[in-house]
Amino acid sequence: MDSFNWTIPYLKYSWGMNTYPVWVIVGTLFLFLPLFLLTLFMLKKDNYKLDWRTIVLRLRLKTPDKTDWQWIIFGLLSAAVLVGGIIFFFTILPLSIDISQLKELSPIETQPLTGKERFILLLLPIFFFFNYVGEEILWRGYILPRQELALGKYSWIVNGVLHGVFHLSFGLIFLIMFIPMLLLMPFVVYKTKNTITAIIIHALLGVPMQVLVSLGLI
Repeated sequence: MDSFNWTIPYLKYSWGMNTYPVWVIVGTLFLFLPLFLLTLFMLKKDNYKLDWRTIVLRLRLKTPDKTDWQWIIFGLLSAAVLVGGIIFFFTILPLSIDISQLKELSPIETQPLTGKERFILLLLPIFFFFNYVGEEILWRGYILPRQELALGKYSWIVNGVLHGVFHLSFGLIFLIMFIPMLLLMPFVVYKTKNTITAIIIHALLGVPMQVLVSLGLI
């Protein structure tokens, strides 16, 4: 992911657009789509048939029931409270870490889309699908069940830590702030045995923010 540190700025100036639409295109084509395809490749490598029923069963993609929704609500509220608490303490404690540094770590800029950049709104559903579905079916659908067999009750912790390493290029501040999310999503899936719960939590936390960013409202 370090390559994004030069790829996105280069394309930004080459295409004459702000960073967010460039990130949507580059992130989809070179990160999230490959994660989605990697999951299918690994299933094939494990000798699973790539038909819909097999994929749904192996990746634990189940329609959420009442208990699943309770865990989803728990995950959403817990993430909001814990991440909000971390941000609050960053702002009041005399730390050397400046919360404003996040804007330098994130590929998202807050300028509203203008002119030809607005076409990216048509691509957002594709970006959201491969971002939230592609990432979760790999980490929570494919990897976590294997970790459960090997590590048992500690599997969700290891899954969250490794997922944090995957995001390491975003910087230490990002990881500290989003530790609750990185651990809550595998914990909820570990409890429900349903990858859809993590997809919903991830999407409900991420989609509104990215839509507001693309409209220049935050």
